[in-house]
Amino acid sequence: MNTPLLSTHGLVARYGDFQALYGIDFEIGKGEVVALIGANGAGKSTLLRSIIGLLRVAPEMVILDGRPVGGCRPHRMIADGVAIVPEGRRLFTGMSVEDNLRVAIDHARVTRNAAWTLEGIFALFPILREKRRVPVESLSGGQQQMVAIGRALLNQPRLLLCDEISLGLAPKVVREIYQSIPSISQSGTSIVLVEQDVGLAKSASDRLYCMLEGRTTLTGRSRDISREAIAEAYFGGSHALA
Repeated sequence: MNTPLLSTHGLVARYGDFQALYGIDFEIGKGEVVALIGANGAGKSTLLRSIIGLLRVAPEMVILDGRPVGGCRPHRMIADGVAIVPEGRRLFTGMSVEDNLRVAIDHARVTRNAAWTLEGIFALFPILREKRRVPVESLSGGQQQMVAIGRALLNQPRLLLCDEISLGLAPKVVREIYQSIPSISQSGTSIVLVEQDVGLAKSASDRLYCMLEGRTTLTGRSRDISREAIAEAYFGGSHALA
């Protein structure tokens, strides 16, 4: 891989006195899709929070375009082209689908050559065009997730961090959402997918990292890693994956 768009080096993160990450080395290139897999509590979401600036880490632990950015506030990271689709979506209730999307447009530095526009989001997720005037809280969980992804994309990110975007959704809806991943990647946006579904993570990503108890236990090209190797890294021993 060429010079990474973003990388972490010996990243350590804490919640008060509790250490959640132990020296994570991670990288993602331009236009690449990388999956982060692991059981609950493995540290996947903590890694995303550390990258986006929700947890304070040392500057040299997160490098963006060759610059140390660890500990920068989220609004700075968004301005630098890093956006997040947070677990739980965190949409603005009482506002329509379109108004939720326009929040990002109002704050993003949108140019004539912007990769993502409101019409582009409606093309990516046609159901949102039909629901554009509907209060966001009346949508299904899957439709709300589409709004959350669309809102993040309208920040014009070079790197999109997706935290458990399939969580709690029906398999059909998950397939619909994951069908958007290639289009997002082809637009030039790199994507980090935090995912517990190993099959989904392997099929949607170029490379993957497996995490266990705040450490990286496996990394490689997704198509080259066996399910047996993933099972051992996922659980820390010899186990079978369903």
